[in-house]
Amino acid sequence: MMVSYHHKNSGQFEDICVADLDYAFTNVTLPDREGRWCVGVAEGKIVEIVEGDRLNAQHVWHLDGKLLTPGLVDAHTHIDKAFTAESLGDVFAQSGLASAIQAVRHLKSQFTIADIKQRATQALQWSIAAGTTAIRTNVEADAFVELRAVEGLLDVQRSLSDQIDIQLVAFPQEGWFAIPETLESGASTYVEQALQHGIKVIGGNVNQGLWSSNPEAQVDALFDLALRYNCDLDLHLDNWDSAEAFTLPYVAQKTIEHHYQGRVAVSHIASLIHVSDSQAQVAIELLKQAEISVTVLPTRIKLTRVAELLEAGLNVVCGTDNLRDPFIRYGDADLLKALFLLAQLTGYMANRDLERLWQTISNNAAKMLRLPYGINVGNLADLVVFDAYSIPEAILHQATRLAVFKSGKLVAGTMQDQVLSLHKPDFMSPRRWT
Repeated sequence: MMVSYHHKNSGQFEDICVADLDYAFTNVTLPDREGRWCVGVAEGKIVEIVEGDRLNAQHVWHLDGKLLTPGLVDAHTHIDKAFTAESLGDVFAQSGLASAIQAVRHLKSQFTIADIKQRATQALQWSIAAGTTAIRTNVEADAFVELRAVEGLLDVQRSLSDQIDIQLVAFPQEGWFAIPETLESGASTYVEQALQHGIKVIGGNVNQGLWSSNPEAQVDALFDLALRYNCDLDLHLDNWDSAEAFTLPYVAQKTIEHHYQGRVAVSHIASLIHVSDSQAQVAIELLKQAEISVTVLPTRIKLTRVAELLEAGLNVVCGTDNLRDPFIRYGDADLLKALFLLAQLTGYMANRDLERLWQTISNNAAKMLRLPYGINVGNLADLVVFDAYSIPEAILHQATRLAVFKSGKLVAGTMQDQVLSLHKPDFMSPRRWT
């Protein structure tokens, strides 16, 4: 039997014999289909999806109804600073914001390329084990770390390319402009140099509550650079508990003005909860027109208007954010835990709501990163096998990731060529999740 799949890049079709399948996952539950299915993989791609248990391959996994999903997508991280929390301890609580920022800058000035690579690799190994097959991470470029994080993360991006897709964002953590006698140190030159080194996304840290310079001027400068280098934008925005730090409408307007719809993401936007409901609705409508993705970061606890953004149909994304650094001293790079926390903070408990939240670490996140995605014929076999029978069960019970595949290669997990036992009590049987 021959199957045919379409190469999206070349536009050509290729026939593959089912007998040549590398893997077949039989009797699986898929997130967006009713019933049980069989998924065939060859040469790193999904080449066949049929109902039931009807494919043969070199390696066959009979999954007895377990959940098979596309790889998870973590759209917002900071792995260049991962595992540095103990270097400064509880500096933000003990010293105040200004002193803490100076302490972190001193710490960054001591980073070496080797140190950054070692910590980032460890963070990514944790992500992979948790089922993440694509990730976007901010990479700081400024007068303190200079380009060492850029060089280190570009090396890691290459060395782990067969295990995880890594998008790098040139991030001006220390502010865009250099304003004497203020905290804003100016990172624009370093960010542009990072682009010249090969980074494809420009970050921003636009926060009127923190910096002295005009936030609209920062946004204008960021768009100017993005247009010159044809780069997407991913902005930390309005991360301040005050209605005064509200640059969100301006970002949306500039996105529309520059025809950058679908190429801009914003994170945090905490001030959206402090403006009036009418102001918020105007801003949300602008976001929708601008096709801006919004990243929410539940480990920060203080969330924006997540439910309203979802109800408006915006592309809402969830990320794990910082990992055991001075900004967030905990975490384990597990998107499923971040999603569980997001469900608690939003009060989402119904199955349909949990399935909607699931999109924030799967389809929505892939859309933000502009990646082909999903269990579809012709896509890369980036797959995760969960010890669960449904999306709600996977979230609520923090299901074990039994196996993680990147382009058809097993990169994490301990799945064997046999039926896997759930080892769960009767009250967690699959009948509860149908």
